[in-house]
Amino acid sequence: MGAELERTMPKVSVGAGSILFAVLLAVMIQPQFAQYLPGAFAIGAAAIAAVLFLLSVALHELAHACVARAFGARVREIALTLFGGHTTYEGPRLSPSRSMLISLSGPATNAILALILSAVARALTPVLLNADLGALAMCVLACHFASTLNWALAIFNVLPGLPMDGGRALEAILRACGMNSARATIITGWVGRVIAVGVVVVPLALSAVRGDLPSPLWTVWSILIALSLFQGASQAIAHARFLESADMLHIAHVSQEVRVLSNAATVERERSYLERGGLYVDPDGVVLAPAAAIAEAPADYPVHAVLSPVVRATVLDGRPEGSDLLAAMQADEAPAYLVRNDAGQFVSVIFAQDVARALNARG
Repeated sequence: MGAELERTMPKVSVGAGSILFAVLLAVMIQPQFAQYLPGAFAIGAAAIAAVLFLLSVALHELAHACVARAFGARVREIALTLFGGHTTYEGPRLSPSRSMLISLSGPATNAILALILSAVARALTPVLLNADLGALAMCVLACHFASTLNWALAIFNVLPGLPMDGGRALEAILRACGMNSARATIITGWVGRVIAVGVVVVPLALSAVRGDLPSPLWTVWSILIALSLFQGASQAIAHARFLESADMLHIAHVSQEVRVLSNAATVERERSYLERGGLYVDPDGVVLAPAAAIAEAPADYPVHAVLSPVVRATVLDGRPEGSDLLAAMQADEAPAYLVRNDAGQFVSVIFAQDVARALNARG
């Protein structure tokens, strides 16, 4: 029971970077709260807002995880990091509509949180005006700020470029319009690069127009965020180009003939195939290769007596080609894969190392 639970529950991690960001956020917003609250209450409001930010990011990622799991994916990890968070999942190839719903569930959660926090702040405001309680004022200001921050998170994440959620949604739309996955990723990755540059350029341009100097702390932070976004977009583009090379993969180019081992087969009957290094597969899916001493084997020797096991192979469903072949191999990782013909008989075997060699040659 415990082992089964461990397999189904995702790894959850809160990185030191996420805590650092929350602390820096509290430091940056405390002076704004100090305009309305005395020192200790201003610090408390900033701390509450920072905690609400971490909870908002966690719920954002949890939304991704819940929707992905609802569509049959296995969620492997939910992580909070320096620049937000990420959710890693694997499973069956998802339709564009389901991919879009998974992507947009996070920003939608932030929008809902923004509405809830705003409603809480509005509900507490009349009580605050009548009682003038410092602790209550601290909560009201924190909720107002957290509401605004959640709106910012929702809007920023729906920007149509990778690695933002909006980029993944646009990627799904392009796939639904008939574009292959790799090309859709490259386009949204380039949009993400443009957005990353804009994160730095737009605030600086607005400051120049207004004639004031931007905050050094916010400038440094925006540069760090832009670098993270640019790196994420670049990694997505590189992976998509790898998948484009995978589109050139064909079973005929990376597979080797395999024969089903028969107890009636003799060395004499199979000698030509054995001398070519021909491969066999037994009923358990183990791929076998001929031993070195075939020439010395008696003609009436059974074939299985001169074979040695090479590897246990996984059966490949259907006959996928290109990136679908690579996706099928990644979904069920194994050193080798058996391929059937239309009659359901094993006719060839694909070794993972041969696929890797073919991809590296094209890359």
